[in-house]
Amino acid sequence: MSLISIIVIGRNEEAFLARSLSAAQAAAREIGNAEVVYVDSASTDRSVEIATALGMRVLALKPHWQLSAAAGRFIGYHHTQGEFLLFIDGDTIVRPDFLAQAIPYFQREQLAGLTGYLEDIDEEGQLLPYFGQRLQKEEPTHWLRGGCSLYRREALAQVGSFNPYLITEEEAELAVRLKQKDWALLEIPVPMACHLRGWSSFHVRRDWKLGRFASIGKTLRYAMRDGNAWELGLMRLKPTMFFVVVWCVLLMGIALLFRGRILAGDAALLGFASALVAVAIKKRRVTGPVQYIVTHLVTMLDVIVGLITTKLEDPLHYPLDAIEINHHTPVSLTSLQTPQK
Repeated sequence: MSLISIIVIGRNEEAFLARSLSAAQAAAREIGNAEVVYVDSASTDRSVEIATALGMRVLALKPHWQLSAAAGRFIGYHHTQGEFLLFIDGDTIVRPDFLAQAIPYFQREQLAGLTGYLEDIDEEGQLLPYFGQRLQKEEPTHWLRGGCSLYRREALAQVGSFNPYLITEEEAELAVRLKQKDWALLEIPVPMACHLRGWSSFHVRRDWKLGRFASIGKTLRYAMRDGNAWELGLMRLKPTMFFVVVWCVLLMGIALLFRGRILAGDAALLGFASALVAVAIKKRRVTGPVQYIVTHLVTMLDVIVGLITTKLEDPLHYPLDAIEINHHTPVSLTSLQTPQK
């Protein structure tokens, strides 16, 4: 068994993929006794060609499958042998010395996975200013960022690994299942990787563009099936929960005014206005409340629609017969992109 499996996932990442894969190969050489695999989610660009040109083992998901980052990690998990698995997104460059610094932490028997900190870079590869406070010592964390995270195979095997049918918040959903089995997650004060920051912080626009609407509700529906919906909601939906409370206060204030209870109604409306002012102060711009309202209103709709429309499927039934390609195998992009029945 290889000590470590490095699994890079991607879809249409040709602009950045060579740098990500080369960094993964460098990390494998640095640590030794490691395998590197690229899992491609039915790319329509040159991603597969780039990976094979680098001598990479490639696992190509079929176009008619459910495609997602979680599906790529699920396939990578099932087609590798490492005792530890480092998952990397195709727009992320892992540091060559990260694994050597991270692996010793797994001497703790109940540690399921860990992450260091990511630095953002622009499309030219230049480091962007780091926001936030860097850790001075390791700390427990609720969930691991998907862009670059290291897991123990034993822990993933116990809970079934990533759910391949999830489109978003798959890391948080996995974390809840791990914690159910008393596994721990850790954030360590170690530089881990550089990530291409190409998206606006306005996630609603991004999720709509990527066809992810109702995906949060879908994840919550799976968590509900496993009895984990409340834990997942507290972990990832606290701002939206607060938004619901704020609007309940508004509706209560309006109802009280109609009932002639002027003082109580005014107090409720003042509370609503104060909440919006607090949002504006936190976001440091006047338009902050507008973005806040739109973002969380759409999130509420996402949750409701996802809960209602999701058809639950057993992750164990997700197909595992990915197309395996290496530099000795001729690659036909047309054949990869044509759905197979």
